[in-house]
Amino acid sequence: MATLQLRPADLKRTIESSFLTLHFQPQVRVADGTLQGVEAFVRWPHPIYGLIGPSEIIPLVEKGGLHAEFDRWVVRAACAQLMKWREDGVEVPLVATNIWGRTLQRPDAVDVVFRGLAETGVDPRWIELETPRGSLSDSALVERLVAIRALGVRLASEELIFGSRAPANLTFDTQKVPFPVSKEVFKNANAIKAVVGASRSTGARVVADSVETPEQEAALHGLGVEIVQGYLYGPEVAPGELRTLLSRQKDA
Repeated sequence: MATLQLRPADLKRTIESSFLTLHFQPQVRVADGTLQGVEAFVRWPHPIYGLIGPSEIIPLVEKGGLHAEFDRWVVRAACAQLMKWREDGVEVPLVATNIWGRTLQRPDAVDVVFRGLAETGVDPRWIELETPRGSLSDSALVERLVAIRALGVRLASEELIFGSRAPANLTFDTQKVPFPVSKEVFKNANAIKAVVGASRSTGARVVADSVETPEQEAALHGLGVEIVQGYLYGPEVAPGELRTLLSRQKDA
């Protein structure tokens, strides 16, 4: 993939033409295996290079300053896909995705999110945005996150695991335990327990990312983590494959 000859302009045209696609990874409750949501990941189906992933897309977004255009497309696509699943009888509780710090720095950041909600008619409580690391130290970003949450959109953060706390005017619905913290469970046991304890006091859920083995899942669950995502329950899949993946998990 290092030899791909792609330019930001190529990605910009792809965004404008809506030729990107989303794949989704389940978030599963450990106790009973029920689906608690999915996280969206962007893929670029390229006619020459095949399916291009984040490691190639992200540098193009940064180089071309395409943060807001990218986020606008992702939010709307996530909202539209959730509505389609529900119309098809696939009960997905929520779709989680990321938002760039550079997008949040823009005066129209709230509109980037609002338009996706308004154009699809999705219930904002079914959408969750994971905030970029470091955003809690920037008062302008915090102000825009507060405004986005006022739309009814859920917010997630991974900063609590690293010792950063949100200001009093901003609350999170989900606290993430990201890789590699989730992988080195015993080394990070105290930090994980602290996140679980703090989350219970605010009513936030805790989701551990990149869970790959039953032993890792059991260790996290023993520390109080109730929801996990990762290859233990399956890779990111195309929208049409999610129903099949969920059926396999139910049978298992």
